[in-house]
Amino acid sequence: MPTSNEYRERAETCYRLSSEAKAETDRLACLELARTWLEAASRQDEMTPEQITEAQKLERASKPESETPHPKTPSGWRQRVLGFFR
Repeated sequence: MPTSNEYRERAETCYRLSSEAKAETDRLACLELARTWLEAASRQDEMTPEQITEAQKLERASKPESETPHPKTPSGWRQRVLGFFR
């Protein structure tokens, strides 16, 4: 499970990518994703160490043993944003 600082780094990357986006819809999508990462950081800051440990256990239990690669890899800023979810 990423730390709140890692979530904030992801938000910062999304803000930076929003400035590189050519289309307004892409820019807004990056900004929305950045907001989501900041919300995740805030929620994690409010968690107790016991809650974090439990969340990590649940995350490990829900991960498939072998993840299949995505058939098509997007390029540019989309690839970097989608990399957060792998």
